[in-house]
Amino acid sequence: MSVKKTSSPFSSGAEPLEPLDSKELKQSGKIGEGFEAALSEVEEGLEQAGEASGSGSAERSTLSNIASNAQLDTPDGAIEAVKESAKFLVQSRLNEGFRDSKQGEKMTEELSEYIARDPFLNRKILGILQRLK
Repeated sequence: MSVKKTSSPFSSGAEPLEPLDSKELKQSGKIGEGFEAALSEVEEGLEQAGEASGSGSAERSTLSNIASNAQLDTPDGAIEAVKESAKFLVQSRLNEGFRDSKQGEKMTEELSEYIARDPFLNRKILGILQRLK
């Protein structure tokens, strides 16, 4: 990351010249917190809609499709379903222009891998998928 000096005597003397990339964001912990909040929203939606109801959000129907097409009882099937769900959730939160860019696609893939390997987020997504199946 490059920095430039500021002319203000009240600043720390350096400020970012370019935005953080996905690795730097992961290290800062901001991604995990934001994604955890998104998962909480999905869980809330499931509880409010009720598991038996036919109505629901686009997120719910997409996650239901992922859950019904996955073999959640096998480790490989569960990991793939979690990755696919994470990818969908990350993409759904990106604006359309960035989502379709090469940088957006790369970030989505990296975050999906990261989320699938994180024990807490993995368990949380897998729990949602099992409830939807």
